Amino acid sequence: MAAKPKKMDLLTLKATVAAERQNALAGMTAAQLMDERAKAMDYYLGHMEEDMPVPVGRSKAVSTDVADTIEGLMPNLMDIFTGSDEVVRFDPDGPDDEEAAQQETDYVNHVFMQQNPGFMTLYSFIKDSLLSKTGIVKVWWEEREQEERETYYDLTDDQFMILMHEVQQSDGELRIVEHTIHEGTAESDADDTLTDMPQPGDDDDESEMTS
Repeated sequence: MAAKPKKMDLLTLKATVAAERQNALAGMTAAQLMDERAKAMDYYLGHMEEDMPVPVGRSKAVSTDVADTIEGLMPNLMDIFTGSDEVVRFDPDGPDDEEAAQQETDYVNHVFMQQNPGFMTLYSFIKDSLLSKTGIVKVWWEEREQEERETYYDLTDDQFMILMHEVQQSDGELRIVEHTIHEGTAESDADDTLTDMPQPGDDDDESEMTS
């Protein structure tokens, strides 16, 4: 015999209806906001055909007031956030925290403005806010390995041994991917039929190392 459905209490019913109503209103608001954003972009680009069609035989000149206003505000707004050397500043909690706060300030500003395109990130964020009523900045931490190659020419035997020692001490971070030995010979002045054997230092090493 099937179990009898449990009756929903009044409080749960009200909460469910309120949540569904909120979702419906949010959908309506999102749709309205989408239309407003599309219209704002059309006005910014000077596309006025839908709201202000050009009469036949009249001038098609368009006044780009929206674009002029936004572009006129951008320099002053950017100067507020990027006009100094410190986009972000950490205040110390006490006298003992001043040095740490300064280090945090220097580091965060370096990461934001030097290691990342901080100026353009703020520029896009502010401009999107003016044009689309919403500015979004995505922040994430990314770790990646970067391989660098170094090439050494004309190494002596001692220099190559030093390089080998560094590779062995690197715990796998360094490795030699290619090693070429160029053997050279020297002509004898005493007898044209004799050829000197390569001397220590006549051999030229060419090594390529990655890290």
